[in-house]
Amino acid sequence: MGPNNLSAICVALALAIPAFARAQEPIPTAVFPFELADTSGEGAKPGQDERLALATHTLVQALDASGKYRDVDLAPFAAEIKATEPRYRCADCWAAVAHDAGARLAVIPSVHKVSTLVSTMSIWIADLKTMRYIAHVQGQIRGDTDEAYVRGVRFLVENELLGRSH
Repeated sequence: MGPNNLSAICVALALAIPAFARAQEPIPTAVFPFELADTSGEGAKPGQDERLALATHTLVQALDASGKYRDVDLAPFAAEIKATEPRYRCADCWAAVAHDAGARLAVIPSVHKVSTLVSTMSIWIADLKTMRYIAHVQGQIRGDTDEAYVRGVRFLVENELLGRSH
């Protein structure tokens, strides 16, 4: 191999590496807060809002740690987010908020509480460009505790969501 060929290969690699790095950058993602659909008839319980916030925080951390997603700051949109509740029944009412926050994807999580012992946790991911859901995972959690919520989120993200391509 002559010096001209070696130079050409080096130039080609130098041009290819930044393109590869860009392709691997995390996707800006709006992770909305977990919401509760409570059909248990038990009424509001102390600590429930904090438990949902903990689940949301765990979800953001797990998605960020995957390297596939980068959480966008939704704090400046608190009033707009509140106005979209309940997101699990509003079609795409959350889309404008996610778009305005600079996201390419939106994550809409919820918990359907049937009783103190049984709840179903769902995580939907939507592509804001196509306005189509590209992923949906759900599973039952046992118990109405911080530990159950955290374990449920981690299981769904690590074992269900991250193994899927979209």
